[in-house]
Amino acid sequence: MRVLVTGSSGFVGSHLVRRLLAAGHEVTGFDIAPPRRPLEPGAEGWRDVRGDIRDEAAVRSALAAARPEVVYHLAAQISVSVSMREPRLDIETNVLATTMLAQAAAEAGVQRFVNTSSGGAMFGEPPVVPADDDTEAAPRSIYGASKVAAEMYLRIVEAETGISVASVRPANIYGPWQDPHGEAGVIAIFTRRMLRNEDVVVFAPGTDTRDYVYVDDVVAAMLLAAEAPTGEMCVVGSGAETSTLDIFHALAGLTGYERAPVMGPPRPGDIPRIALDARKAREAWGWRPTVTFEDGLARTVDAFREEFEAERGG
Repeated sequence: MRVLVTGSSGFVGSHLVRRLLAAGHEVTGFDIAPPRRPLEPGAEGWRDVRGDIRDEAAVRSALAAARPEVVYHLAAQISVSVSMREPRLDIETNVLATTMLAQAAAEAGVQRFVNTSSGGAMFGEPPVVPADDDTEAAPRSIYGASKVAAEMYLRIVEAETGISVASVRPANIYGPWQDPHGEAGVIAIFTRRMLRNEDVVVFAPGTDTRDYVYVDDVVAAMLLAAEAPTGEMCVVGSGAETSTLDIFHALAGLTGYERAPVMGPPRPGDIPRIALDARKAREAWGWRPTVTFEDGLARTVDAFREEFEAERGG
């Protein structure tokens, strides 16, 4: 099968690309940045294209060259705090670009459009936790609102063009290769700083909870969403709540970190608690998480330790 992956250089995109290539698909990656973990030169079935997802001409050119049957859309502005500081950037990237890409994909004959949404930020402070796909969307951040809006626009594009749209709504994703330099990805940020014995900032109060899902499980959901008979919009998570302080202490144990956390101020747009009930994903896609949180943390720390030791050795 021929596929196009936007955001192919990023954390989840790089894992997805490798899974697709291993399955024998022809994969075109589209990203504004080069891959953090490049594939081997001349990797069979792989084509890497630089471009901004907001650039319609570049998007249409990539679609014309790739002639994909499936588009996996991962390119996005992913930081809640950035969205609150720069709402225009968030809306242009997550709403306008997503809608334009879906329209262009439909015109290019794409059969299935797999969107990457957000299972945490879109629900705000739900009255019942864990939230499920029937929970009313009530985002508290520009980022969450942009993901809700994008899904609404995608349903309109689907109805008007006939392209089949699926949307994966993941909880907080973590795992090897996650960028530890940005504002998203608390596990990656904490792990990197602990391995370097640097201060770790926990934004107050630290008792806020999130649902964490390992990257391989999210990639599995995306593949299932592409293969399902009909397009669905499903949350993907473990159903369990884990606090930021719990993560701090678990990672400190795995890394041997002995410092106390540095408490920082609350961040605008953050929510106090969220977890996701993925029963619709189980019913529609046959998806279940396979990696426990303890095992996922251990794998993540091992991967970051390997990178850290390679940097020190170099």
